[in-house]
Amino acid sequence: MPIAKLSFFKVIVRDLEIARSFYERSLGFEQVGYFDTPDFLESIMQQPGTDVTMMLLAYKDGRDISDAIHHGPTGFFTDDIDAAHAKLLAEGATQKSGIIDVGDNIRIALLDDPDGHELELCQMP
Repeated sequence: MPIAKLSFFKVIVRDLEIARSFYERSLGFEQVGYFDTPDFLESIMQQPGTDVTMMLLAYKDGRDISDAIHHGPTGFFTDDIDAAHAKLLAEGATQKSGIIDVGDNIRIALLDDPDGHELELCQMP
């Protein structure tokens, strides 16, 4: 048993409502909590049946968030990469790669969310 386990991660966004709506419509996240503080807004998002939460955080002072997108992709496993890829594009994601067969029946696709955060879809055999 680990001394600590992954529970949440934060994604810093420009507009909380745009980001929340994107993740709800494209990947089935639901808002399960919300904070409105003097400095920031935060939406706690979770996919049904999962334990890990994604926190969407928007600072109220309008600060530059360009450094916030410089990390590796957030990965999502899917049983239907074609449908997931099409849904993300339809909801405002930007394609970085098409769907790529990387061997052994493993397929991946890279996209950016509306704020430029990289998303990786992965379909395993």
